[in-house]
Amino acid sequence: MLLTTTWVVERQLTTAVLQADLDNLAQIRTRIESQLNQASNVSDGVGAMIEVNQGLDELSLRPVAERMLERTPVIRSIAIAPDNVIRVSIPLEGNEAAIGVDLAAHPEQGGSLRRAMQTGEPVLGGPYELVQGGYAVIHRVPVRFDRDGDGADEYWGVVSTPIDIMRLFEAAGVGKKLSEGTLAVRGMDGLGAEGAVFLGHPGLFQQGDTLKSPVIALDGRWQLAMQPSEPSAMVTGLIRFAEVMALLAGLLVMWLAVRWQAQQHLMIDSERLLRDVTSNVSDVVFRTNNVGQLVYVSPAYERMVGPAARGVIGASWLNLFPEDERRRIREAAERMQQPNRAPSGASHGARVVLAVRLTRSDGTEIPAEVRVEPVILAGQGGAGLVGTMTDLSDRQAFEQLEGLATAVFEGAGDAIVILDRYRRVLAVNPAFERLVGQSSKELVGGRLTTPEPLDRSHRRLEACARGLRQRGRWTEELACRLPDGRERVLGWSVDLIRDDRRRVSRYVAVISDVTTRHRRMQAMHHRALHDPLTDTLNRSGLDERFEQARLHALREGTGIALAFVDLNGFKPINDTLGHHVGDEVLREVARRLSRVGRREDIVARLGGDEFVVAFYGVRSNEDMVRLGASLLERLREPMVLSGTAQLVHVQASIGFARFPDDADTLDGLMRRADAAMYRAKETKDDTVVFHRDLVDATESPDDE
Repeated sequence: MLLTTTWVVERQLTTAVLQADLDNLAQIRTRIESQLNQASNVSDGVGAMIEVNQGLDELSLRPVAERMLERTPVIRSIAIAPDNVIRVSIPLEGNEAAIGVDLAAHPEQGGSLRRAMQTGEPVLGGPYELVQGGYAVIHRVPVRFDRDGDGADEYWGVVSTPIDIMRLFEAAGVGKKLSEGTLAVRGMDGLGAEGAVFLGHPGLFQQGDTLKSPVIALDGRWQLAMQPSEPSAMVTGLIRFAEVMALLAGLLVMWLAVRWQAQQHLMIDSERLLRDVTSNVSDVVFRTNNVGQLVYVSPAYERMVGPAARGVIGASWLNLFPEDERRRIREAAERMQQPNRAPSGASHGARVVLAVRLTRSDGTEIPAEVRVEPVILAGQGGAGLVGTMTDLSDRQAFEQLEGLATAVFEGAGDAIVILDRYRRVLAVNPAFERLVGQSSKELVGGRLTTPEPLDRSHRRLEACARGLRQRGRWTEELACRLPDGRERVLGWSVDLIRDDRRRVSRYVAVISDVTTRHRRMQAMHHRALHDPLTDTLNRSGLDERFEQARLHALREGTGIALAFVDLNGFKPINDTLGHHVGDEVLREVARRLSRVGRREDIVARLGGDEFVVAFYGVRSNEDMVRLGASLLERLREPMVLSGTAQLVHVQASIGFARFPDDADTLDGLMRRADAAMYRAKETKDDTVVFHRDLVDATESPDDE
């Protein structure tokens, strides 16, 4: 019975040691993940700035990236690779060898890059041996945005942040364990237990009693293996002594063992609670005795300032701060502890809150907020201090990024409006106010009713809803009416923002006035397809319009009559009355040809005094005869032109061909109509000849 009791005590101690190891392994995992998450914020932030700027703006990006690197010592550099070729390295010094490296063609790193391109999500690769020297895992963030204005995001390149593997694990406080061979890590390329061992002895993963823990390594996984601790020699000796004493004084040992076991449970539970609370919070917690000596400092202090924080227990609490800050902190603490300010009770009501700058072990400074207040120490006859320190680096960086985002929002030349999930206006920038001529006070809180699209067809609405649903973005150029009645062409880009539960949270619309460009493009398109003298179609315009007419005729089961018109005697008009009168004659002929038939019929000038007219919906030869007569009738009328007092008469030779009877292509119809026109010219002036008549004239009796 007594030996069994001793064995139970031994098992309890072993369990306590094992639990302590498990807690230690959990703390190691937490510190590693914390360092990795800080590093991922850097690459995500740089990628987001490139997407917001629609490309690389190195001048504005570099200072923000350098500040991020200062606050994240585990990152060696930031590499920016448009089209997968490294063009920018921050810092450049020491990383010159990386400039120009094609990551897609890299024999080791190409695999993780292609995975990021395929999935569109960040990946963790490595560790790799870098071309610029060193050994690091690389966090890659693919950058995508609408590069060509088609409304769809295209792959632009990648942002890579090499995370120095040894710095990472030193910052997590496990460098000693790695050197002693009691800790190992596996998971090359973030593959977790499937990946190879890259730190420590691989044999640790084969041992049956090894403690293992997964690590969320950004967008991948690692696995830790730690050798369990052995009970200390003192504990082993006590157990053996207890076994001997149990034979001589069993009842006394049993009583002592039970009492000691209960105290151990209380102590372990208390220590575990304190360790869990103080080790896993990011703020530093410290406590002093009644003479100001440190009796406890949480592990967060070492994570905050580095390995130099070791050995502070027993020293003055002011040693936690740089020398130039100590006097100010001491004076504030003394004023707090003045007797006339201390109410009765368990603790003083005063508290000191100060902003200070701490110095890391590498010499860099970080902003922090210190809170200190006195506390009565039982049995020590005085008051000690309890305090916390908060790292303000992330908060200040966030405030700077928030200020940058506000500056971009306020200073953007394009109009920006942010809507809630119910499409009510939450905010507009000054450019939007200038565009619509209304203040934010009039717009915020209401539905977005301006600018008003002129085209409210179901097709437009369905395209918008489909783009937002499938891609989270919709882009379009729309003719819109502003509140003052002006009609402008506006480019809309609407992005859908979802919350962490994938519910619609916000809509962000960016609106730019593209009226000038739109009109310029319309004018350029018009000039490309029209004759500059008569404003009728040229040959290119004829090709485009005829293809539309051909498809319409096939769909409706009708024909197209194509007339080739050549003016007779035009050269004497130019020679006798002048070229300006000749130009006016050509313009008048174009107007008259346009008045024959319907508005949708085609009129084109091929050059000189040659015109082509294509008539829709021709169903019979009689229709062509009627159209030919109408053309001659229009052209026979005398012309009264500015620049000459005499009437001008023109005559024409006209050849007709019909689609699809005579030919099924434009070139074929023009050749046949041209042949008919030349027959008309040979016959006499002011004549119409149809291609079918040429065919009938050449048919032989055998053909019949």
